[in-house]
Amino acid sequence: MIRLIAYQNLYGPITPQRFDLLFARLGMDVAAPHMKKGQRPKLKDHLIQWSRNARPRKTGRELLAAVKGIQAGFSGKPGKG
Repeated sequence: MIRLIAYQNLYGPITPQRFDLLFARLGMDVAAPHMKKGQRPKLKDHLIQWSRNARPRKTGRELLAAVKGIQAGFSGKPGKG
């Protein structure tokens, strides 16, 4: 709560238009104690990108590789298609 008040004192009152920033900051605070020593979470990693232009466009092969990587993580086996 203290951080919320301090944030509002610096950047103004939090309105529904900026809830994405508020929850990104909350995500940073939740992730911080679980990171390796000396590392800090970054706001851009937790902030939703609303603009399509801000996100790089991926090819079908890149998307397939990402899905295979996720599946390999769940199965515990190296990524085999």
